[in-house]
Amino acid sequence: MLNSDQKDIFKEIGNIGAGHAATALSTLLGKPIEIEVPSAELESFTTIIDRVGGAEAYTAGALLRFSGDIRATLLFLMPLHDAEKLIGQLMKSEFQFFSDSHEMGVSAWEEIGNILIGAYARSISDWLNLSLQVSVPASAFDMVGALLEVALLESSTPGNMALYIDTHLSSAGNELTGHLLLLPEANAFQTVFQRLGVDIDG
Repeated sequence: MLNSDQKDIFKEIGNIGAGHAATALSTLLGKPIEIEVPSAELESFTTIIDRVGGAEAYTAGALLRFSGDIRATLLFLMPLHDAEKLIGQLMKSEFQFFSDSHEMGVSAWEEIGNILIGAYARSISDWLNLSLQVSVPASAFDMVGALLEVALLESSTPGNMALYIDTHLSSAGNELTGHLLLLPEANAFQTVFQRLGVDIDG
């Protein structure tokens, strides 16, 4: 588990990414959006699944992989009803998945997901001064369990653990929930803490 210093580091990375994402999303939506990061924890997938509503909860996801100084998979999840609200703001009309406007909504989510996941990837790279090569983000709509399974297949994460960064979004009177997961490959956390001079044994 993370100690308090390590939690603070990842919460700060989350806050920086949230700031980048909020600026870009505000421009895209044409209205202010605020993103807060209440906490960052190293959690088991079992705990994460419970936090995001259960394995069978439908969710909108965005995923990317990066390599270079560290290798990891980054996955952003948002409950389907919250994603519908955010997409509706972009489309300037009410939206529901699997309706006549489904394809337009999928395209809108791809744009939103790319901004969110890309902002967090940049914050990791910039704040830690890491050289990273980032894949093109991919979007999906499925049950939480299925999306986590895909993320696991994309990653060689040891021990079924991931960094869980809680994310709250506020826009146009809507309070939305997001879940950011960082699935590190071997020695990724050690590289991060060593770069920052943090005692990884503390």
